[in-house]
Amino acid sequence: MSNISKIDEVVKTIKSQIEQGDYNAGQRLPSERELAEKLKVSRSTIRTSLLRLQAENLIDIVPRGGVFVRSNTPIEILGCSNLPTLEGLELQRSDSYMEILQRKGREVLVRFLEPSVIIPASVEIAKKLNINPNVEVFRRYRVQIVDRIPYRIMDSYYLASLLKEMHEQDQQHFPLLRWDKNYVPFFKWLRKTKAFYPSRTKERLKCRMPTAEEASILNIARNQPVVEMYRWIWGSFKEEEEEILFEYSRFICNASLYEFEYIYDI
Repeated sequence: MSNISKIDEVVKTIKSQIEQGDYNAGQRLPSERELAEKLKVSRSTIRTSLLRLQAENLIDIVPRGGVFVRSNTPIEILGCSNLPTLEGLELQRSDSYMEILQRKGREVLVRFLEPSVIIPASVEIAKKLNINPNVEVFRRYRVQIVDRIPYRIMDSYYLASLLKEMHEQDQQHFPLLRWDKNYVPFFKWLRKTKAFYPSRTKERLKCRMPTAEEASILNIARNQPVVEMYRWIWGSFKEEEEEILFEYSRFICNASLYEFEYIYDI
């Protein structure tokens, strides 16, 4: 068998394993030595085959880091330049984005990492929400999944006085909430059930490497970056002017699946 034939065979084998889900998006492939032993070819054949697979956009080769399966999951674009400026645009798009995916036949799930709870606010969370410590908050800790690919971890705290009914609903759905035609997105639920309208948000972003727990939840390598987003949301009841800071959330996003776009006046 010629060397070219061996390379073609290795490319075909690894490509098939990726397509069949033996290696998932973001997962690190075995080392060159391990692949060479497993496929009974030389390391130079493996190296050339991996370069072919990278050229076909199936893997990423990270110098001194390893080889990782590239995700073909669509990037979520946060912010948009071809829409009119609206208060709370990001919040509206967060709801509609998942609805659009669901309508396209994509499988959208939310897996609760812990049961949702109503608890007294810690000193740290009280400071984030500008409330007194021990005021009750509603905590939701979950991961958002699209077509079996984890998009982001969401750790959210809300004023419990506003969302006690949502807590009861979470108990019914635990541990898995399926985003289907019967599911009412969170902000639509607020407007419809509480006549409460999100109006303003503040976000702070930073890029970093994930912790071991975050990498495990997102099914990515420890050296694959994540975007950490801190978000505060204000809103008000219908026909009332006073704004209420009602949510503080921390998102850990798979950086390879996100693109952020902002437009602002200077």
